[in-house]
Amino acid sequence: MAKQPENDSLQSYNVLGAGTLVKGTLETKGNLRIDGQFEGSMSVAGKLVVGKDSLVQGTIQCSSAELEGHVKVEKMTVSGLLSLKSTAVIEGVFNTQRLYVEQGALISGQIQMPKDRNAQPSK
Repeated sequence: MAKQPENDSLQSYNVLGAGTLVKGTLETKGNLRIDGQFEGSMSVAGKLVVGKDSLVQGTIQCSSAELEGHVKVEKMTVSGLLSLKSTAVIEGVFNTQRLYVEQGALISGQIQMPKDRNAQPSK
């Protein structure tokens, strides 16, 4: 049997489907797509995708994020790219290394980026 690469968990893709509500703490070493609702604290080692009709509330840490739905956070830290699609509605404090915003995205709160391009966003 062939040995699997150690970073294989980053290839996993977890889905929280439409019509699903989860409250609590969520941690994954892979990627995560949310099409339902989540309330609580989450840590995603890979990419976080929040679908168009989703609602996410709480505290978030992830490597990269693509937001299409409603995200209301105390704080969200993205170590790479934070991408806001045209349907995104975000509220709270967001720390990110890089930012992409499509026309139509609604932002209420703060987006903080490091002054030094090589520095990581504060957690």
